[in-house]
Amino acid sequence: MKKYITILFIAVLAFSSCKKDEPTPETDQEEVGSASITFTEVAAEAHGDHYHYSEIENPTIEKIDFTGSQMLPPAGAHTHLEVGKSYRFNVIIKDFAGRETQQSFIEKEDHHFAFILGIPDGSVYVTYSDKKEDGTKVKVGVVGYITVLKESSTFTTRYIMRHLNPKVKETIDPKKDWNNSNFTSFTGANDLDLKFQLHFVEAGHSH
Repeated sequence: MKKYITILFIAVLAFSSCKKDEPTPETDQEEVGSASITFTEVAAEAHGDHYHYSEIENPTIEKIDFTGSQMLPPAGAHTHLEVGKSYRFNVIIKDFAGRETQQSFIEKEDHHFAFILGIPDGSVYVTYSDKKEDGTKVKVGVVGYITVLKESSTFTTRYIMRHLNPKVKETIDPKKDWNNSNFTSFTGANDLDLKFQLHFVEAGHSH
């Protein structure tokens, strides 16, 4: 009898050990109740293959709010950005209690990256400019800059904040992949998926 009890005890220990060795799936802790994207005009100075940006007085500001269960902007709304101008974009994300949570995406930058889809090729220069609370510069896509290079007709833009599986962020090149339409190849799940209309216009264009 003691022999059978000993064998059973060893089997239980082995089963428990196997259970502990199984990887725990990544659990997403971010809550999204509402969101907004703000485009604020800035000054841009070209430096080789990139720009240096600075604040200006009385900038043009365009804001898009996303609410409801489908996180939709106001019906029929679209945003004009002018050719030759640059804008800082800020994504504000709130939980269901109305508290801003976008900084949590930046703090956990190794699991987050934004993809911006639908912008016509060659019409913009985009760079991400996020900072952790300790001042560390990272590339997530909550904060960034967009310089409009040429005119376009109205198009639908899709902003996706991707929650990436472990080690996936290491395979992303922020300069090349910010508009990668094959974003699902970077395994994970979407924390945020916003659709809105943009229109790149020449100066003096009337709404």
